[in-house]
Amino acid sequence: MLERSPRVSIVIRTKDRATLLRRALDDIIAQTLTDWEAFVVNDGGASKPVDDLVAEREGALQGRLEVIHVDGGTGSMEAAANLGAQRARGEFVIIHDDDDTWDPEFLATMTAALDADPEAVAVAARTEIIFERLEGDHTTEIRRVPFVPPAEMVTMYDLLQANRVVPIALLVRRGVYDEIGWYDPELKAVGDWEFNLRLVRHGRVPYVGEKPLAFWHQRPHAKGAASNSVFGESLDHMQFDRLVRERALQEYVDQNGVGALLYLSKYIEETVRYHSFQHALVRVIRRTLAKLPFRRRA
Repeated sequence: MLERSPRVSIVIRTKDRATLLRRALDDIIAQTLTDWEAFVVNDGGASKPVDDLVAEREGALQGRLEVIHVDGGTGSMEAAANLGAQRARGEFVIIHDDDDTWDPEFLATMTAALDADPEAVAVAARTEIIFERLEGDHTTEIRRVPFVPPAEMVTMYDLLQANRVVPIALLVRRGVYDEIGWYDPELKAVGDWEFNLRLVRHGRVPYVGEKPLAFWHQRPHAKGAASNSVFGESLDHMQFDRLVRERALQEYVDQNGVGALLYLSKYIEETVRYHSFQHALVRVIRRTLAKLPFRRRA
């Protein structure tokens, strides 16, 4: 590893996905900003394929990468992220999962944005979802779609509905972790969303530029190790989404009581019922009008 502190510390979580890890390592090596260190957290996977991939790139890596083998696994993606991020010596930290990629200018552009905005606690890149198919040692791109609508910054309003920034797109100041805490290791899913909820309460997180710089790769029909957690572990996502919301709701009730929430929940129920009645009434009227014997004018 480098003796001096690098600008960026990159954490790569992986497990038994050599083809995808190969792409991720080459993606990092291809960055125009070269002042980085990287930690590959092999979270319970076979060690030899990881070591072989790193050894093949020894010249390009130039001692900037360390492999952390975790026998038996950490138990969660967030614990794996912490294992790497807590070793970070860089000014900025980012999670680069083994199946995602960047534009070659990603690190250069994102670090420049944080340098230019000292009040920002992190910056987020415009992101595209790349749907792909994994066949043996090859991936085939199927299509691309924007991840979120254009916006100036990440807001609590948006995050209350769903996560709007995936790890591959978020560059965070290292010191922020000391102030708001690390990723919650008890969350086997949605840990990045829970972290983002704490992050935007702490400070501004602007989006950078107009073009996509981060690419979130998804394989909806893949099984086993090749799948994405958002598909392969969809039940975990639902369960832990509810857990995060329940924790926040309990905290709110402890501080404010249940009065306003009781009113709001009933109001929402009545509003939904009213709109359902409206839609049903419109359908009845349309069917009735369709049956009436209208005469054409001569």
